[in-house]
Amino acid sequence: MKVSYNWLQDYIDFDYTPEELASKLTMAGLEVDRVEYQAEGLEDIIIGEILEVNDHENADKLSLCLVDLGDTKEEIVCGAPNVEVGAKSPVAPVGTKLPTGMRVEEAEIRGVKSRGMLCSADELDLQEERAEGIMILDSDLEVGSKFTETLGFDDVIFELDLTPNYADCLSMIGVAREIAVMTDNELQLPKPEIVEEGPEIAELTSVQVEDEELCPRYTARVIKNVEVKESPLWLRQRLKAVGIRPINNIVDITNYVLMEFGQPLHAFDYNVLTENRIVVRQAENGEKMITLDEEERELDENMLVIADAQRPVCIAGVMGGAESEVTTETTDVLLEAANFNSVSIRQTAKKLGLHSESSHRFERGVDINSSDLASRRAIELILDLAGGEVAKGVIDKYPNPVEPLELELKVERVNNLLGTNLTKEQIIESLVKLEFEVIDQKDELKVKVPTFRGDISQKADLIEEIARVYGYNEVEATLPSGPILQGKRTQQQLIKGKTLDILTGLGLYEVSTFSFTSQQVFDRINLPTDSKLRETVRLANPLSSEHEVMRTTLIPNLLEVLAQNRNQNIEEVEIFELGRVFTPQKEKELPQERELLSAALMQKEEKQIWNLDAANFFALKGRLEEYFAELNINDYEFISSQASAFHPGRTAEIRIGGKKVGVIGELHPDIIEEYDLLVRTVLFELEFEVVVEAANDEIVYKELPKYPASTRDIALVVNRKVTANEIEKIIKEVAGNLLEELELFDLYQGDQLKAGTKSLAYSLTYRAPDRTLTDEEVNKLQSKIESRLNEEVGAKIRE
Repeated sequence: MKVSYNWLQDYIDFDYTPEELASKLTMAGLEVDRVEYQAEGLEDIIIGEILEVNDHENADKLSLCLVDLGDTKEEIVCGAPNVEVGAKSPVAPVGTKLPTGMRVEEAEIRGVKSRGMLCSADELDLQEERAEGIMILDSDLEVGSKFTETLGFDDVIFELDLTPNYADCLSMIGVAREIAVMTDNELQLPKPEIVEEGPEIAELTSVQVEDEELCPRYTARVIKNVEVKESPLWLRQRLKAVGIRPINNIVDITNYVLMEFGQPLHAFDYNVLTENRIVVRQAENGEKMITLDEEERELDENMLVIADAQRPVCIAGVMGGAESEVTTETTDVLLEAANFNSVSIRQTAKKLGLHSESSHRFERGVDINSSDLASRRAIELILDLAGGEVAKGVIDKYPNPVEPLELELKVERVNNLLGTNLTKEQIIESLVKLEFEVIDQKDELKVKVPTFRGDISQKADLIEEIARVYGYNEVEATLPSGPILQGKRTQQQLIKGKTLDILTGLGLYEVSTFSFTSQQVFDRINLPTDSKLRETVRLANPLSSEHEVMRTTLIPNLLEVLAQNRNQNIEEVEIFELGRVFTPQKEKELPQERELLSAALMQKEEKQIWNLDAANFFALKGRLEEYFAELNINDYEFISSQASAFHPGRTAEIRIGGKKVGVIGELHPDIIEEYDLLVRTVLFELEFEVVVEAANDEIVYKELPKYPASTRDIALVVNRKVTANEIEKIIKEVAGNLLEELELFDLYQGDQLKAGTKSLAYSLTYRAPDRTLTDEEVNKLQSKIESRLNEEVGAKIRE
């Protein structure tokens, strides 16, 4: 955003030097990134008039010009082809140092003395390309006057690096309003006065707004019989100063008001609008139009356009169309001043790769209540600079007027947050300076926020404004106080760190995958249609169709990792991920976040364990048991179960303290085929929060045993449906504290046993802490165990 030092003084009186103003603006939050002195190097240039043009006696391509400099007349040798009597041009007198670094001295050129130099635009560093001749100025300029002062080149331009919340400062008046706060001087706003002498506007045009959410306000005025021509010098110069190229008086006026109020305007050639009317609508897919930059743009249904009765004539809030632009052939103008949805404009400008001064402001928010004032200001300037008659009235489509936001503020809250001792009167004074309306309600203040301050939405924003006015440098520095606490990790952070160490120590590689996924992955893992895991949080702007929702499980992500490794001929993969999943909450509430721990194991060849073909399952289960042991979690169990993504009959539910926390098992054959994985790939997933709750980091020491242990083996034949877990529960319950260790060391299923049965062999270690157990005690206990096993699960001792 470029701001003119001279232009600002139209709205506010101040005596700051450019350097002082740059500093004060920066301290107020409007960072000045660069200061450009337009007059630098041009201070000695004056305006001269050519009185005579004579041929050089010794050179065909040179001329000898007699130039009037006001106080003196000098002869200057010049080689430009466009010198002529009566022309006025910038002149560098003898002794002048030009911006290019060249110093003008009295010189003898081909035997003729030359005192001074008639200058071209590039020699004055006013344009980059080489000029064809000297710079010709307006004939009504005063001879001998300072070039910079007469043409407005004595200005200072500030380039502001504004953050998005300073949308109200994307205008001269917005910046002037900040200076008014600094100086306590009154802001001088334009008060346009227009005389409407034309026909009623309803007889000339109509406006139809199809989507009031995308276009909450649209105003239109019509001016007949205007004269489109070059703008006066002052207007051209002001636009150039802030980086806008002058075009013609009508377009220049809309740009001038844009920079003045921050309200974008657009002028249409009224006579090229089909049926002379306006329709604000969304574009049709594939609809095309040529914009003012002569580029053809293809539109889609998410873009808002200004159309006539047949076709789009402007991309709303971004750029006008070439077919309806104002040219020297234009006689009647329809002037638009509107307000558009900021998100819609931002998306349109991004899709089209088309950024303009208008879109820059609409994206950040334009005061909806400034539209009509800016329109009247433009009409006032058009009548002054282009003539014409204004139609009576205005079309103003504004169905839902926006009222000032009201916030309540307490003095104590302000001082507590800022660390100040401001009185209520000081706070009120600061807010009133910012044009906020303040109502004193004794215990608190009611503050009405003007609609041009769209960045103010809560009490903290008001307090920040008070601090800006009071002055950040005035707030005393204080050291933070309070009890000194030892910094340490939470229980969850500690267990998380241990988890990473333990699992990597067990040979698993950690992976980290995207939290975004696709809705289609739930079909790929056989998830039931009524599963709550299908209830997802959708992204407003997904990176792609594969990343359109937030994940609710880690399983698909791990399967993708396995599949990618398989595609690279890597078939021995052991991985885990500790990551967040997201569950939607009620409307306008943030999603619920949970951490899950999941691991997968894929091996090309299984090692045989007890002649079973489920080695991968037991290998991963063993790692999980080691993990639980490291966290001192003992009350876990694996219960035969079923899950949609897992093989029926080869799946177990994981419980801790009797509560289901996850599942472990071989993947379902359909999923193995879907992801092209090796058979008997296994995976587990569990709720990490439950693991954190169950983990016990207390270390309990036991003294070394004083008395010897007794060991007994027992081989049982049971029905195949009986689980080892059921048997172990009975043994531990009967043996109680005397059982020091229980180990399953053999599993047999074969021809030597009755069909439908299996043999389990256990080693039991007994020890008493206070005595040596006798054989009689151990045998009696062993016999009791065998009896209970027979009663409850039908176990028989294998001979």
